Amino acid sequence: MAKSIALPKRQPPLRPTSPRKRNQRHTRLLAGVIVATVLGLGLGIWALTTHVGTQPKSTALFQFRVLDNHSLAFAPGDASTLFFGHHQGLKVSHDAGLSWQDVSLPAVDAMQLDLPGGTSNRGYLAGHGVFMTTTDGGKTWRNQPNNLPDLDLHTFTGSPTDPMRLYTAPVNASGLYTSTDGGSQWTKVALPPGGQSGMALTVAPDSPLHLYAGIDTRVAESRDGGKSWFSLPGPVDPTIQLTIDPVGILYAGTTKGLAKRLPDGTWHTLALPAATAVFALSASAVQPERVAVVDQQGHFYRSDDGGQTWATR
Repeated sequence: MAKSIALPKRQPPLRPTSPRKRNQRHTRLLAGVIVATVLGLGLGIWALTTHVGTQPKSTALFQFRVLDNHSLAFAPGDASTLFFGHHQGLKVSHDAGLSWQDVSLPAVDAMQLDLPGGTSNRGYLAGHGVFMTTTDGGKTWRNQPNNLPDLDLHTFTGSPTDPMRLYTAPVNASGLYTSTDGGSQWTKVALPPGGQSGMALTVAPDSPLHLYAGIDTRVAESRDGGKSWFSLPGPVDPTIQLTIDPVGILYAGTTKGLAKRLPDGTWHTLALPAATAVFALSASAVQPERVAVVDQQGHFYRSDDGGQTWATR
């Protein structure tokens, strides 16, 4: 008897998908792509604000277009007036850094500025082959007669409480020099170990003999006008400029930005809108937490809370 063979059941033919269903499927796919894209963008923004959020959102209040960015100083008794020294002269701002005008001054290399605190109208400008004084708050300047062995003055500072006490380290003369008569007569004292012309130097507000010098990543301190020095921890990055506010808080402009020494002696790096070298730095004598800096690119920034946040236009 022949065996019967079971044939497979016939499958019903596939029905073509209607245009309506195809459109629904495409709509669902498109919605999925949009959702995924939005989620991806959201995660990207979250990552940026989480991991790069230490950088402030503000931008520079001003940008200088000069050959070199050298020095910065608040006017004594006025937290809205600042002077900026550069390779070819001096500029002044009377609106806390929003706008700047040229000071009527010969083309001099204003590497360092010092305007003592309090109500004194006396001030100093020093640099390549120049040492000048003002007695009217920076409106006019004149050459200062002196007995310094060299006038290439990359390091220069004065006391915020004694406008006649000055310190400098000439390039072509080994040593630190100090004056007690406003720059006419100078006496040689000791450089801090490792110190040289070009080092950052500032005077504390508690005594005209209390000095700080920035030497690479450490700070040297003297309490006897430079006769003796002892070493302290410095900021993480090498120091370019030093300044001190009226209550004794020390700030350092470094090769990577701005640092601040806290009362316990530790250093805290402050976030600038652009993480770059700080070439010029000043703290107001009458508004203690007002700090201003100029970075390597000529950007001017101002903080009114000790560097925690930065002003915007």
